[in-house]
Amino acid sequence: MSNRRNPRPRYHMNQPVSLLVGNNGCLVFCELRDMSITGARLASVPLKNVPDTFNFLIHSEDVALPCRVRWIKGTELGVEFIGEPEYRRNIFDHPKTGLSANDDPQLQWPTK
Repeated sequence: MSNRRNPRPRYHMNQPVSLLVGNNGCLVFCELRDMSITGARLASVPLKNVPDTFNFLIHSEDVALPCRVRWIKGTELGVEFIGEPEYRRNIFDHPKTGLSANDDPQLQWPTK
């Protein structure tokens, strides 16, 4: 489906997502209506003052997408993706660092 604001193909999603806003990571629940490779349309956004940039979380995919507001109309808003997605196991976990050989003596290479 094409959109006058965005000529790229958009795909209907209709799934729950959350906006991650503020320094404390407040979750605001809304709905992802459609999405393209460059942005998305969110609906039922219960905020009067939406920040210019935020992440929105697709819970079913465990991914956070950084975005910028492009337009607002009532309780719907269009966003443009502005960075790389962050894949997470659980949105409430802090990103974990990988285990390296230096962290565990059993994983170290033998020395000659």
